[in-house]
Amino acid sequence: MKPRSLCALVLALALPALAQDQPQLEPLVPRKPSQPQLPPIEPLSRPPRGTVLVGVLVLGALPDGVSSQMAEGLRAVLKLAPSVKGAVVLDAPQPCTNEACWIMAGAAANVGQVIVAALQGGSLSMKVVDVATRKQLAQAQRERVSSIPDEATASAEALACRLLVPAGCTGQVVVDAPEGVELSLDGQALRSGQSRMVPVGVHTLRIKERDTLSLRLLPVLHERTNALALGAPPAPAPVAAPVAAIAAAPAPAPGRSWTRTAGYVTAGVAVAAAATGLYFGVKSRSDLNAAESAYRNNGGVYQPSDLNTLQSGNSAAHTANALFIASGVLLAAGAVLTFAF
Repeated sequence: MKPRSLCALVLALALPALAQDQPQLEPLVPRKPSQPQLPPIEPLSRPPRGTVLVGVLVLGALPDGVSSQMAEGLRAVLKLAPSVKGAVVLDAPQPCTNEACWIMAGAAANVGQVIVAALQGGSLSMKVVDVATRKQLAQAQRERVSSIPDEATASAEALACRLLVPAGCTGQVVVDAPEGVELSLDGQALRSGQSRMVPVGVHTLRIKERDTLSLRLLPVLHERTNALALGAPPAPAPVAAPVAAIAAAPAPAPGRSWTRTAGYVTAGVAVAAAATGLYFGVKSRSDLNAAESAYRNNGGVYQPSDLNTLQSGNSAAHTANALFIASGVLLAAGAVLTFAF
């Protein structure tokens, strides 16, 4: 290319840039969108308050003491439910045995849900009904529930806790017992005077002193200290020898002969009493072994039939002890009458 042509080309390219009076545009670069500065989120120190008001309705032909105590026990447990902000006891007409009546009672009290507890013939049923949607949300049932106020209330609290309180509900237990008495609660050793938190409901207290074993049901409620004081066990009542074992004493003869005859008769009665005591002793051991075997097989829990067997064994043991004592006394008296006179 000629030098003149090259110079003209350079000038042609440079002149537009020299004539431009605006600053050059920067290349387009995508920018990040600006975000507002949000305050830091503080950790929750406690769970949020509930939003549902629950109505408590207790049904069944129950005495006033049972009905009112059960209603108050349910109110205490509902305080622990994370979704419940409060509970009120409903005043519904009797009988009120269907969902339409429950919903009407809940709507009249302006509650969101109704929890219904019914105790009939030893069966305790519980249902949770939503007032707005008219639907049943949950239900549970328990058989062989006592109508004793504390036991009925403890069973009702356990069912309500199972339905509405996932974290569980507990109550405080304290049992005072005399020295030498061994205690266990639901198969776990318990010291006298020891305070223990256990789930609400009816528990089994095992009481053992020397060779005597007994069981007692212990209801545990949420809003109270469930204290029990055990006194010294009563002494076994003396048991008379069976009538069949007492022989009629012959008419006394003059001189030493009547004392010897009376001694022989007394010794015979002593032997009969000892034999009868031996029978009751064998029966006691058999019943107690059967109850203990069932206790282990059932995972540390006594069934009602096992409690009857255990009570029968303890009664037989008391009878055997009394008969052995009576036999010893009669045998000593027979020896005195036979050889001392």
